[in-house]
Amino acid sequence: MAVLQQIAVPLLAVNDTFLTVVEINFSNKSAVQKGDVVMVFETSKTTYEVIADAEGYIQLMCEVGNDYAVNDIVAMIYSSEAEIVDEVTIKTDTVEVKPVASNISKAAFNYTGTTLFSYAAQSLLQEQKINPDVFAGYEMVTVKDIQLYINPNAFDKKMDVAVSKVAEPKKQNSVLPVGTSTSKLNNNKKREIEYLSAVQETGLTSTIAINISTNGLFGSINKHLRYFKNSLLPVIVYETSRLLVKYPLLNGFFNDNLIHTYDEVNVGFAIDIDKGLKVVKVGRANELSVAELEEQILELSNLYLEDKLPVESLIGIGFTITDLSGEGISYFRPLVNMFNSSIMGISAVDEELQRFNTSITFDHRVTEGKYVSQFLNELKGRIESYAFDDAEANNHIQCYKCFKTLNEDLGNVGLLPVITPKGKRTYICQTCWNGL
Repeated sequence: MAVLQQIAVPLLAVNDTFLTVVEINFSNKSAVQKGDVVMVFETSKTTYEVIADAEGYIQLMCEVGNDYAVNDIVAMIYSSEAEIVDEVTIKTDTVEVKPVASNISKAAFNYTGTTLFSYAAQSLLQEQKINPDVFAGYEMVTVKDIQLYINPNAFDKKMDVAVSKVAEPKKQNSVLPVGTSTSKLNNNKKREIEYLSAVQETGLTSTIAINISTNGLFGSINKHLRYFKNSLLPVIVYETSRLLVKYPLLNGFFNDNLIHTYDEVNVGFAIDIDKGLKVVKVGRANELSVAELEEQILELSNLYLEDKLPVESLIGIGFTITDLSGEGISYFRPLVNMFNSSIMGISAVDEELQRFNTSITFDHRVTEGKYVSQFLNELKGRIESYAFDDAEANNHIQCYKCFKTLNEDLGNVGLLPVITPKGKRTYICQTCWNGL
């Protein structure tokens, strides 16, 4: 049996562990061409088209309107039609599931309640001899709901957030204010609200902010930038990624009463240019120069605009930066994403005071305010040191350890203001700092 392509549910956003199939463009066993749009997923932020990587015949394992977990196999492309069978068994962590069963009909499923069941869920209920009444109160039951009923701990190993039954909302007054209109949330948006709410409610989050001076800053930063003149983002990603090596708890998360830290420093930055919010990853950011980071940010931004972001650029993010400096916002409190312990917010520059606000929301289960405050103060020193990068200053400001001037510092990325053990205010180069 020649399987040309397995189509699995991708992870498209930090907080989306389930996606909804909203469109299928081919019938089961039909021929597809390389480059065809096979189906469309809906996330909490946008839609995603699945493209056929090969020419062949498609076996569908999903239905329009149903939700599927990340990494679930929802379709296969075979080299010939003869290789496709009417029923396909998929091995899961808990049970053998038959998501495609063309002979199942609504009439064959004897249930008179108001809860809706997908065809795959109906098949599994009958196979496992489960009374559908146990799901009374659900709006829609999928295979994942049944798997969780069979084994409530089924997804703990993968740290999946398997939430399909929306928590009962607080009762609200049925009489709404005059002059209002109402729209329904899609299932993925509901889940995103649940996930983010869970992080905030169980994560014991706090926010700490610091002001960073921009006096003389942009004239110096612009010397390092080619594409993003007057932008703080490349330099902040550069300095933040290096500090995360020293402050690993901000590059981690809390799960199952354990603190986890990421092996790599993968920094995500939020982007939203009329195509839905995405958090895009700059991998191993601490190993890149300012120029290389700028190239990465530009490339990822262009891929976002072209709807060509690879899945790899959306996963494995340990620390997120959301930049609202272009929106005129003086301060905001960003929300921590799933499988993160912190998130940084960059506010707009106050032209009169010549400063901007940087905030970090963090999870108290992982770290504490002093730890984050130290991180922010070091970041402030690193950023403000760029203001001294001018011809005159370069000749006078030097590292107190190795006596290198600013221009001589490796990478020419700035000297850090420090206080010596004797209380003297001075500067240290990046090389000596990293050796401390």
